[in-house]
Amino acid sequence: MSQEDKIIDELTSEPEQVVRKIRFLIDAHHETVPGLAKGVGVLPDTIQDVLDGQSLPSSALVRRIAERFSLPLDFFSSEACRAPKPKRAVRKKGSAASQAQPSTQAPRENKSAVNETQDESHLQQALIELLIQKGVISADEWNARVRLVARRNSSSSS
Repeated sequence: MSQEDKIIDELTSEPEQVVRKIRFLIDAHHETVPGLAKGVGVLPDTIQDVLDGQSLPSSALVRRIAERFSLPLDFFSSEACRAPKPKRAVRKKGSAASQAQPSTQAPRENKSAVNETQDESHLQQALIELLIQKGVISADEWNARVRLVARRNSSSSS
């Protein structure tokens, strides 16, 4: 059985966890149910029925939502919350190793930078989810803070 199949099996055994994470993604990305439905190619009623607990999230729906938000499938599993990823070594800026790389390595560096940015984004989303799950902050409070920072940034750059 592939890793993806194992994740799908786990997701179908924990639909409440999946629904909670779908709600989190909707809140965190300021998405609407109709907008999410259009983005994943289903009817809004399908998403709403899952959120209301009237139907179980299918593996295809979970896969589409993961793709929509550029997340790995294991984001929806409880294992993703319990088992942190191993830390990678951090390279210092200006080190001899980074300066000595030939110019043919530039495409690989760009891909690496993109992956690191995505990893940071996933880590940030997981941290926000944990804070909300532990009751430290509500999703509404988080969204209000994001809007406040965005307003401050737009007014300071003007």
